[in-house]
Amino acid sequence: MTAPQAELAAIAAALCDPQRSLASLIGETVQLRQLVERHSRLSMDRQDGLRDGESFLPSGWAISPVQAGLCAREPYRSAAFIQGLALAVREQLGAGRPVRVLYAGCGPFALLALPVMAVLSATQVQFAILDVHAETLAYAHDLIARLELDSHVTAYICADAATYRIPAAVMPDVIVSETMNTALGKEPQVAILRNLHAQAPAAALLPAAVTVHLGLDRRTPGEPCTDWGRVFALDGDALRAWQGALGDSLPAATIRLPDVLEQAPRLLTRIRVYGDIVLGDHDCSLNLPLPLPGKPGLAGGSMLDFHYRLGGQPGLAFRLRKTPESIQEEMHKVNSQ
Repeated sequence: MTAPQAELAAIAAALCDPQRSLASLIGETVQLRQLVERHSRLSMDRQDGLRDGESFLPSGWAISPVQAGLCAREPYRSAAFIQGLALAVREQLGAGRPVRVLYAGCGPFALLALPVMAVLSATQVQFAILDVHAETLAYAHDLIARLELDSHVTAYICADAATYRIPAAVMPDVIVSETMNTALGKEPQVAILRNLHAQAPAAALLPAAVTVHLGLDRRTPGEPCTDWGRVFALDGDALRAWQGALGDSLPAATIRLPDVLEQAPRLLTRIRVYGDIVLGDHDCSLNLPLPLPGKPGLAGGSMLDFHYRLGGQPGLAFRLRKTPESIQEEMHKVNSQ
């Protein structure tokens, strides 16, 4: 075992230990990030070119290699997804063949896969590594080879995961795709999971569920955010319900605002990675409370009808529902003119 392999093995043993809390793994996720940055051909010290290589696809924004690499600098987020993936794979062991994992949107480091490869043999787990950018995929391929883990990879696939067709002979047991932004906006997480889950409905999904709620940000770090209700969910039930759905949007909830608004409403993103492993409000950049699109001025008691917009600029949108009171007020204004 080479020195980098030994270092990775020690880090991976901790990250894939289901008994460790996410908070206790911050040090190991930092060590993992430092290891991959040292051994990758991608320089993360660049002061310019942050967006070089990004793409705007029919399903959303595909971030650049450097932007994807920067995700490794969020230790709590990395720990949650790595521990979740290890748990999902271990639950599938014992089928008489390696567990098949499709990693859609691997980024330049294939960060979530490396620890799982390090703790499980190639006879236990095999990865199909996919990214839409050839440059990003090449960085991941080179890093996996340098760490001598390429026996764990059945295929490196340069494709758009939102349209990719999975070969029938290699349907995955686990699908992992961390191609999202706050409130499921901008990036193609929804489109990717809709496409892949429809082809492999029995596969375990990571994240298992992403829900977006409407509420208020916390007043102080020790307080919870205020939750007025769930606006949208991306999970197995929703994906099954959307099968065959046409059009440029998906249904979402209607939320009535409180009569008195203390502050501007926020979209709150909660992620159940797998099992009991969750990322809640303020845990990472994906969980930061987000202003409503357009930062509208809203009156207390307003009814907001939400929907999820598909296409090149995906994300939640809403319209203000007219209440009997607002209609009466408009009529009064007209009659008084």
